[in-house]
Amino acid sequence: MNPIAVMGGGSLGLLLAGRLGAAGTPVELWTRSEEQAERLRREGVAVLEAEGGAAGAGSGSGDDASDRAGASELAVRAKPTAAAAAPVAAMPFGRGGAPRRATVLLAVKQTALTDELLEALSRILAPGSALVCFCNGVGHVERLAEALPGIGLAAAVTTEGALRTDGRTVVHTGKGVTWLGPAPRFDAIPVRDAAMPSPDAMRDIENRLQQAGFTVSLSNIMAERMLRKLLINAVVNPLTALLRVRNGELAATPERLALMRELHGETADILRRCGLPREEELPDGELWDELLDVCARTAANRSSMLQDAMAGRPNEIDAINGAVVRIAKRLGTPAPWNEKIAALARAISSE
Repeated sequence: MNPIAVMGGGSLGLLLAGRLGAAGTPVELWTRSEEQAERLRREGVAVLEAEGGAAGAGSGSGDDASDRAGASELAVRAKPTAAAAAPVAAMPFGRGGAPRRATVLLAVKQTALTDELLEALSRILAPGSALVCFCNGVGHVERLAEALPGIGLAAAVTTEGALRTDGRTVVHTGKGVTWLGPAPRFDAIPVRDAAMPSPDAMRDIENRLQQAGFTVSLSNIMAERMLRKLLINAVVNPLTALLRVRNGELAATPERLALMRELHGETADILRRCGLPREEELPDGELWDELLDVCARTAANRSSMLQDAMAGRPNEIDAINGAVVRIAKRLGTPAPWNEKIAALARAISSE
């Protein structure tokens, strides 16, 4: 059986690698540091299940979370899976070697997709490789397609919740659903898809993730799924970061709800013009109710952008609200709320 490479040693990367390894799939885990890689080679990936399986301190929405404030308490309450130390072949990304065909699950933030990383990927991956993108926001598919000709790109949208507590341990905070399918490019309207991996490769990825215990389905409406997630992230991430509140506190006051409604309404109007369902195609209030439901189910969470702000790290605003502004400009549509929110979020981002 050919190995699957997981790129990224954060919450989602550890969860994917740990579950795949425990199910018997040979896994390579590409990390940022030699220190983390050495520990993973020595001790393996420890996957813990949060009690009750409910979304807790992790993201619950596929956000790659590492919330130190709640990590220790959650790890104490969590229980190990049947295979608590899944073996992985861990190595720092970029280590030398001849180009080869590989299947890679990309589980990093868009801030990690530097020109240097893309150039390294182009050296490592031979034509015919498959790259499955678990990134938040939009814009990454376009950059990957330009940098990696000959590589099949697939999109993944997941609602799995995960929380990394140290370099080898991840708490599975909420079981979710993962959809795989064509990777849409939003750099032109109408939206078009990047070149995909082969049907056999897609079925193999789906089967291996299912064998690892994930609920996975192939989907041909990935543009809609990505835009629905973008709509939620465009409200929750920047507002929680700017207001310094957890997800559940965002809708706690009339003033915050008013901010949410304005930003949600403007963003939804823009995204409807590139694949988000129109109002008449959905039950009344469905998209707004989806947003409130995410806030309620992940009430104790700190969004990834809030965590970035608290830790002084660069945030993903350019892949979220910044991307909405770029889409609006291509459409010739104003986006004043997204422009202002993006400017404020850039002001608190550490470069």
